[in-house]
Amino acid sequence: MFKHLMVATLISLAAAACSDVDKMANQPLTPPKPVPAWSSVYTVPYDAMVTCLAAPAASGFVVNIEPSSVPGTTSILYVPQSAPQAESRYVVRRVPDGTIQVDWIRIGTVGGLDWLDVQARQRANRCGGIS
Repeated sequence: MFKHLMVATLISLAAAACSDVDKMANQPLTPPKPVPAWSSVYTVPYDAMVTCLAAPAASGFVVNIEPSSVPGTTSILYVPQSAPQAESRYVVRRVPDGTIQVDWIRIGTVGGLDWLDVQARQRANRCGGIS
């Protein structure tokens, strides 16, 4: 009796698993949204923050504004020339309470912050009026 119950249970589980796989196969693959290495909120005007972060940096960095399809959001590349694979950027967003949120996103950030993350936060803090 136990054998028959076990076989029936295994067949049911296998059918359910196949059903879930079929559902997953029909869904489009979307890459995971990058998680910010850090985020900060500032009280300076949005345009001032974007202009400051997009200003040319010290030699050794490439800075470039990327157009965004989302109103009130701007993405600014901030990549060291010596490590272009770092794919780092600021994402500046208007927050409904009138403040500005800056997210620092760097693909491949694992574990704690490194020198680039710290330097990027110092730059954002200067632009945001925090010394």
